[in-house]
Amino acid sequence: MLDSTYQKMNVRNGGKGFSSVAILLAVGSILIALGVVLYNMPGGNLGFAPARMATTTSPMVRSARDISMIVPGARVGGVDIPNRKRLEVSLQSIYGVGKATAKSIISSTGIENKRVYELEEDELTKIRSEVDKYVTEGDLRRQIRQDIARLIDIQCFRGKRHQAGLPCRGQNTKNNARTRKRNRHVKI
Repeated sequence: MLDSTYQKMNVRNGGKGFSSVAILLAVGSILIALGVVLYNMPGGNLGFAPARMATTTSPMVRSARDISMIVPGARVGGVDIPNRKRLEVSLQSIYGVGKATAKSIISSTGIENKRVYELEEDELTKIRSEVDKYVTEGDLRRQIRQDIARLIDIQCFRGKRHQAGLPCRGQNTKNNARTRKRNRHVKI
């Protein structure tokens, strides 16, 4: 392989030998081939293998039957919540659910704050029904957009500030407010 590469590069370079590009290509192909060999060896993945999900819980080891019962991805409130995080943190990935709301959901359902993949299906059903009581995701975004549109329509101070793209809550704008003043075009 190296001989044919050398001959091709030697012709291209006018007989001057290997170029730096040819050396890099040759070294890269050798490293890739070495990585494939090491990856295919038993017990020799050297960190190239994809991370495997831990199948153990606290002190006891799960059996093969229990591993198949792990929920592949929990969908709550129209969102896939992270599987590897604890329930309280995972619920916060839903738009409109913060720290306090997540705590109240957990306390009202009576579910222990464990990792999402450890939850049973009936526990997930309780959480889904509790999250459905709150305004989240698309409904909340729509409600906020409608509130801002109403303020703009009635031409109150806050509506005019939204329309001009300036801070609405009384902040000074002489020096700061760069985030709101960045795009000064009129927003409708």
